[in-house]
Amino acid sequence: MGNPAPPTTVRSDGKFSLHPATDLSALYLSYTLPTGGGSPVLPETVIGAAKSHGVTVELDVAAINKTLLEGGTNVRVGYGRAPVPGADGRFEILIDNMKKRSPHLDEHGLADFRDLGAIVTVKPGDPLMRIVEPAAGVPGLTVTGKEIPVKPGKSVSFPPELEGVTVAPADPHLLVAAIAGCPVVTKNGVMVEAICHVNNVDLHTGNITYDGGVHVAGDVHSGMTVKATGDIVVEGTVEDALLEAGGDVTVKYGIMGSEGDEDATGNKMHATIKCGGSCTVKFAQDAHIFAGNGIFIHEAAMQCELSAAHQIIVGSKGSSKGELIGGIARATMLVQARDIGSDDHPRTVVIVGNDKDLYERLHECNRMHTIADNKFADVLMFLGSAKKTPGKFSPETMAKAETDRVAFLAEIAEITAETLQIKKEIDLAQQAQVVAEKRVFAGAEIRIGQRHYEAEQDREGGVFKLGHKGELVFD
Repeated sequence: MGNPAPPTTVRSDGKFSLHPATDLSALYLSYTLPTGGGSPVLPETVIGAAKSHGVTVELDVAAINKTLLEGGTNVRVGYGRAPVPGADGRFEILIDNMKKRSPHLDEHGLADFRDLGAIVTVKPGDPLMRIVEPAAGVPGLTVTGKEIPVKPGKSVSFPPELEGVTVAPADPHLLVAAIAGCPVVTKNGVMVEAICHVNNVDLHTGNITYDGGVHVAGDVHSGMTVKATGDIVVEGTVEDALLEAGGDVTVKYGIMGSEGDEDATGNKMHATIKCGGSCTVKFAQDAHIFAGNGIFIHEAAMQCELSAAHQIIVGSKGSSKGELIGGIARATMLVQARDIGSDDHPRTVVIVGNDKDLYERLHECNRMHTIADNKFADVLMFLGSAKKTPGKFSPETMAKAETDRVAFLAEIAEITAETLQIKKEIDLAQQAQVVAEKRVFAGAEIRIGQRHYEAEQDREGGVFKLGHKGELVFD
C-alpha cells in the first residue's frame, strides 16, 4: 500500500474590504490572503475601490502593499484629519495674592490659613480680571474631502450680581474696580468689598454693621459688636465683644473674655467670634470661636470653646508655645497643639471626626441633582420629539430648548463636582487626627467619632487616630 495523498487546499482568491472610521476621518483596509493558488488582490484594485467610494485623500500605498502581502485587519490606509475641539473661555486674574472665598484643601483635607499675608486693596478703575475668549477649534477633514465640524469652546461671562466692580467701558472683557476696597475672587468673577476703617470700637463709635470689610486699628472693647459681610481685621485686642464676619477674622494680638462676668442685664459675658472663613489670633482666653474653615491660634487657647469645619491648630511652626488648656475644641479633620491640657489638669475636651453638616450638604446636593436630572430629561425628550416632526415648533422655541439643555447640563456638572468634593471631605473625616506635639495631660479627653480616650495621667505627646478596625489608637 502506498502513502495516503496529502489533503488538498481549497482554492480561494484574496478578499478585501474598506471601511471608514465613524467620523470618516480615516479609511481602514482588511484583507484575507488567497489560498490554494487563488488570485491575490492588486494594489490598484484597492485604490480604485477607494476612489469609487468617494475617497479623495492620498492613500498610504506602502500600508496597502504590506497588507496585501501579509494580510491584516483594520489597517489604516487613508488619513483625514480629526477635528480639534475648541478651548473653553476662561477668567484670568490680574492681581496677585487676591483672596479666594473657598479654600483649597490638600490631599489630607487641610489648608493653611495662618499666614494671610498683606491685605490687598484696590482703587476705582484698577483692572481685576479679564475674560480670555474661547478658541474656535480646528475643523476636521473626512477621507472624502468634506469638512468635519468642530464644537467651539464655551464662552464665559461675568455674572451681573458682582458688587463693587464694573465692566470697563472700552473693553467688555475686562472687569475693573468700581470702588476702593479689598478684591475677593468669587465664582466666575471678582467683587470688591469696601473697607470701613475705625481706630477703636467702643462707646464713642457704637456697634458697627457694615456691608464689606472692617479694619480696626486699635481694640474692640467689652460689650461691643462688629458685624461685616467681608473680613474683619483687628490690629489690637478683642475683649468681651461679638465679631461676626462673612469672610475671615484676624486679631493681631489676643481675645480676652471675662470668665463668669455678667453684663448690666445679668447675662454671662464672653468674647464671641463667628466667621464664614478662618479665624487667626495670637492667643484666646474665655472665648467662643466658630469658623467655617479653620481656627489658628499662635500661642495659647485657655478655657475656650472652639469649633471649626476643617481644622484647629494651636501654636506656630518652630515655636515653643502652643497650649490648648481647658474648654472644648471641635473640628472635622484635625486638632493640633503643642500641649493638650496643663499641670493644673483642667478638663480639656478635643473632638474630631464626621460633621453632620457635611451629610446635610450631601443630602441637599443629591436633591438638587435629582431636580436638574429631571429637567434635563424633559428637555431631551422635547428635542427628540421635535426632531421627528420638523417645523412643528418655532425656531425661537427650539433655540430656547437647546439653551436650556446646555444650561441644565452645566448645572448637573456643577452639582456633581460639589457632591464629589463633599464626599471627599467625608472620606477625609474618617482619617481625622488629634495631634499633641509634646504632652497630653491628665484631664484631657479625646473623642474621634464614637471612640474616646480619657487621660488619667500625664504622658508624652503623639497622634490619636482610628485604626483599621475602627479602634482609637495612639502613636
